[in-house]
Amino acid sequence: MMLLRCVIRFCRSIRLVPAMRIHSLIHSYSNIRNLNRLFLSLSILCIISVCYFGHMIYKSNIYTCSKDYGYSKYKFDNLDNITISPVNIHPFKLKLLPDSLCDAIPEVYLLAVVKSATKNSYKRNCIRKTWGNESNSENRRLIFILGYNEEDQKQVESESQQFNDIVQENFQDGYWSNTYKMEMAFNWITKHCANAKYAVFVDDDMYLNVPNTIKYLHSVDERKVENLYSGLVVEEPFPTRDYFNKHYISRQDYPLDCFPPYIPSGTVFFSKAVIQKIQKLIPHIPHFREDDVYLGMVAQKAGVTPSKINFLIGLGDNRSDLKFLPCLISDHGYTTLEMFQSAYNETHSKNLTIDKIMEVCIHSSKAKEL
Repeated sequence: MMLLRCVIRFCRSIRLVPAMRIHSLIHSYSNIRNLNRLFLSLSILCIISVCYFGHMIYKSNIYTCSKDYGYSKYKFDNLDNITISPVNIHPFKLKLLPDSLCDAIPEVYLLAVVKSATKNSYKRNCIRKTWGNESNSENRRLIFILGYNEEDQKQVESESQQFNDIVQENFQDGYWSNTYKMEMAFNWITKHCANAKYAVFVDDDMYLNVPNTIKYLHSVDERKVENLYSGLVVEEPFPTRDYFNKHYISRQDYPLDCFPPYIPSGTVFFSKAVIQKIQKLIPHIPHFREDDVYLGMVAQKAGVTPSKINFLIGLGDNRSDLKFLPCLISDHGYTTLEMFQSAYNETHSKNLTIDKIMEVCIHSSKAKEL
């Protein structure tokens, strides 16, 4: 009590708080039994909260999208007779269209579709001077798919007049317009290049090893061509719920806990039959801003399962040692003409023999990491 009186007198002297308030505060916490009860209640509440959120995290990480990612009301037994009303209207109009790009030959064996930003004219020219030149000869064709940006339009129109290889619509170009670009590409191929047997979709920072691409397509089992949708497969993907991540997906935008298997858009192969199936279904699957995930959704509803060629798609990690490039179909991270040209020289070297490729790609322990 003596100590309590001293504290009260001290507080009065410096006028911090009224003495009676301090006395009441000390008195309210003097009962140890009440403190114990409070601590016990808080402990029980914490345990219940941890168990609940732990269960929710565990439940959300159980993969359930391998057969049907959700939206079970969307069923398509006959793609030639879809009775469900469209839910994904593509309201945009073409601004630039290649003139008779595919009509000159009976069959386009390979159509290379490059997803590009309007500002990336330099990268497009790098591709045209290297692997793109090879992709636009004989029975192969090359196109670039673009959105619209007023600042870059004069340059884009100049390219189109010179090279006749740009497909453009009037939606605003940007990172989140990639799904629109894909929809545009499938519509254009179905209407203007329906004689393409295969298409490979790549980003404009990819180097495409055309000889290996052709070898890969020649190796595809004819029985599997009907459902060819191949590349670097993500087998059990989940939406990103981290608010600060660029790829954050809210539950309002996508309420389900997982995505169907899909192929990242860096390098993706499609057969003619799959292109037709996807193009028919796109209007009937709700729009989603992640283009590669969206194609996985549409492909699953079409009954098409992605096939893996993971070890043939490079991620740019070994570009400093170009001797491994002849092992790959494509490689990522090319930004300058020198990089594209070095890669082209390596994959088209006169000294590049089958034996040399086999030695590097099979017997080297380094190559096994690819």
